[in-house]
This record gives sequence, structure tokens and C-alpha cells, in this order.
Amino acid sequence: MITFLQENARDADFNTSTIMAMASGVRSVIDTLGIPLDTSVRTLDVEELMDNFQQRRGPAFRSAATYRTRLRAATQLYLAWLDDDPDWKSIARARRSAPAPTLDVVRSPATQTVEFPIDRGFKVRIELPLSLNKHTAGRLHALIDSLVVDDDVAAQR
Repeated sequence: MITFLQENARDADFNTSTIMAMASGVRSVIDTLGIPLDTSVRTLDVEELMDNFQQRRGPAFRSAATYRTRLRAATQLYLAWLDDDPDWKSIARARRSAPAPTLDVVRSPATQTVEFPIDRGFKVRIELPLSLNKHTAGRLHALIDSLVVDDDVAAQR
């Protein structure tokens, strides 16, 4: 996975710094936990690895959420590539050449807006296509999952 990330850091579709940060995080976890380089990524439980990594680093380790996010994203990117997912790059894609479209450009009549309560007094509003399929839902899930922070980190914010 590290070689895969290093090779893709040169790909114009990705932000080099982001991909190299993922590779560095993966390397740190592998080295700290003594995981053999030939271990199949499919057999790894990212959450368990990160729990062990955080425990090994000790209570003063404050970057656990960042490492967890990077390892999740790197694993999802690599597995999508291994599975020949045509949208594998979308997991970590950086938009360098074109500015992000405005909401007016993205909107189409075949969408629905869904509200979801997160916390007391806070709702998330998301516009989704009426034709949302499992593949796209999985990609959205991967995006949201990559943004998760630990409860203790969230409490500090």
C-alpha cells in the first residue's frame, strides 16, 4: 500500500501532500505495530489497528484522529484500486485544475434535499440525486467515515 501511495503522489489527479501524508501515516502505523509489509490489506481491521497504535503511542499521543483518518482513507483508496473500481480516485481526489462548482451548477431537478439531525440543535442538510445507487451511497459513506474524529478529540474542539 505504501508503494501504491508513493506512486500515486505523482498523479496530477491527487494532492501530493495529502497522499504523502497518508503514506507517512501508514508507514508509522506499520513500523510501530510491527506489521509485516507483505500482510494483505484486506485482512486488516483499521479500527483495531488504530486502537492498538494509539495504545502503543501512549496517553500523550494527540494525533490519533488524524492518523485514523489517513489510514481509513488510504485503505479505502487502495482497496478500491485493487477492486478495479472505476471511481477509485474519487476517494482522495484533489481538484487542482477546475474550481469547485457552485451549488447552482450542481443542482438538477432530479434531486431531493434530506435533513438529518446530528446533535441537539444541529442538522445536516444534503442534496442527493433521486437515482442514488448503492455504489454512490458507498462512496458517500467512505467520505463521511474519513471525517470522523474520536469523541475525546471532538470534546476538545
